[in-house]
Amino acid sequence: MGNAVILLEIMNNLEEYISKTKSAVTKLFEAYNSYWELMYSPERPSFHFWGDPESEENKKAYEEWRKENNSILELRAQRDNEFAFEYFARSTLLGTVLQFGFWGIEKFSKNETVAKGFEDIIDANSKALKFCIGRTYENIPIGLIIYAGRNQSTHFDDKKYRKVTARVFEKLTNYYSPTFKKWYKSDYFDLENPNVINYSENITHILGWRSYSIYEKDLIEMLQY
Repeated sequence: MGNAVILLEIMNNLEEYISKTKSAVTKLFEAYNSYWELMYSPERPSFHFWGDPESEENKKAYEEWRKENNSILELRAQRDNEFAFEYFARSTLLGTVLQFGFWGIEKFSKNETVAKGFEDIIDANSKALKFCIGRTYENIPIGLIIYAGRNQSTHFDDKKYRKVTARVFEKLTNYYSPTFKKWYKSDYFDLENPNVINYSENITHILGWRSYSIYEKDLIEMLQY
């Protein structure tokens, strides 16, 4: 991180930071999106039927359809497995995107207002104060979501996370449905989920960060004073 810190020190404004990091972040998104080619080709075939799926007629039609599409179905299953296998690689790429967002906020944010719901753990001397900015998702400023996502990605092997990071993930994990009038728990952000190591893909999904343009738009809106 040493060279990165030196580069940050000589970048004097947000425009310069975006300009000098654009190619790197763009390539990270391109690399991430290239994995999705595994899901697009070959196109997944679908079987259509009428009436009772357990009827002899539909069972026979399904067997015939499966024989006709066997090679495509096998290749599709292979690529599905390849895509699932690359989950950590994809998350690592997006964790680096979060790192670039983190650096930009850390360097150029002038925020002095604590976000609602974090008053008890963020004060005037807290590093997280700079990150209480941006549009909100589930009443959490996306600056704090970037902060927590980057920290989890960087320290994914830690047994315990710092208070702000833990609070953000707790809020994302537990959500209330006004439709069903009850609380739910999401495995996508539950830090106790043994099946997820790096949450960067899930974090950037709710940010909408699947292209450079959205990433840049958010940075500018958060940091242009």
